Amino acid sequence: MSSAVIVLTWNGGDAALSCLGSLAALEPAPERVLVVDNASADGTAERVAAAFPALDLIRNQANLGFAGGMNSGIRALLAGGTPPESVILLNQDTLVDPGWLDAITAPLAADPLVGAVGCKIRYPDGGIQHAGVTLDWPRALARHIGWHEPDTGQHDTPRDVERVTFAAVALSAAALGQVGLLDEGYGPAYFEDVDLCWRLRRAGYTLRYEPRATLVHHESLSLRDELTRSARYNFGRLRFVLKSYSLADLRGPFAEAERAFIREHSHCPEGQALRWAYAETLAALPGIVAARQALEPDLPGGAQAAMHELLSGLRRELARSLYRRANSCADELHAL
Repeated sequence: MSSAVIVLTWNGGDAALSCLGSLAALEPAPERVLVVDNASADGTAERVAAAFPALDLIRNQANLGFAGGMNSGIRALLAGGTPPESVILLNQDTLVDPGWLDAITAPLAADPLVGAVGCKIRYPDGGIQHAGVTLDWPRALARHIGWHEPDTGQHDTPRDVERVTFAAVALSAAALGQVGLLDEGYGPAYFEDVDLCWRLRRAGYTLRYEPRATLVHHESLSLRDELTRSARYNFGRLRFVLKSYSLADLRGPFAEAERAFIREHSHCPEGQALRWAYAETLAALPGIVAARQALEPDLPGGAQAAMHELLSGLRRELARSLYRRANSCADELHAL
C-alpha cells in the first residue's frame, strides 16, 4: 500500500529534527515525507530544509492550527499525480520505532473498511500514553486508554476502537475522500481527531488500534498556559457535542451533567475556562449548525434556536454560580 507521512511543525526546533531523523532511519523508509510548517518563528523550517533537503516542505504563512496545517498537507498529497492510498499524520515531538510504518499501514492494506489506525504510544519513561481513546458520557471528556500505566503487555492485542489520537495516525485516502478532511473549526487544537473518528464510523468505517505500531511522544503542549488550554479544550468539546449529539441528548443528559459540573466546580479555574468557552461557542454557533447540516440535511429547523437556548442557559447558570461564590467569599471575609 502506498503511503505518505505528514509531519506538522511549529517552533519545533530539535524535536522536529529528531522526529524526521527517526523516520529517515526506518527500513523500509517512507515513500514520501511531507513537512508542513505552520509559520514557525524559531527557524524550524530553515533547519528542516538544511538537514533534510530531499524532503517536501510546505511553509504556511500563518499558524493554521492542527487541522488547518494538516489539511494543507493532505490536500497537497491528494492533488498529486499519483496520490497515496494512506496518509499518516505525525506530531513533531514523536520518535517512531523500527517497524512502525509497516505496522501502522498493515490494517489499511488488509481491509478497505478500516478508516484509521492508531498506535501504542509511550511516554519517554516507557509508560503508556495511548492505547485508544474513549469519551465519558455525557460530557464528552476524552480519556486515553492505558494512560500512565506501566507497559506490561496489557495493551498488546490489536482491536477495533471507537477513537484514536491523531498524534500519530494512518488514514485511508479513500475514506477521507468520502467523509472529508479535518474540521478546521476546532482550531487551533482539540477534538478535531474525535470529530473525524466519529465521521468515519458514521460512514461505516472501522477504527483500528495496532499495538505493533509503537513510538514515543514527548507531548510538548503548544498551549502552555493551563487556563487557555482548558478554555480551548472545552470549546472543542462543546463544538463536537453540538455537531454530534441528538437534540434530546443535548437537552437531557448533557445539559443535566453540565449543570451539575457547574454547581461543583464554578469556583475553580475550570469555571473561568467554561465561561469563555460558552461565549465563544455561542459566537460560533451558526458555523457549527452549518457544519452539522452538511452531515444531517434533515436537521430540524429549530435546532439552532434550541442550541442557543441551551448554551445561554448554561452560561447564565455559570454566572449565577460565580456570583453566589463571590458573595459567599465576601461574607466569610466580613465575618473575620
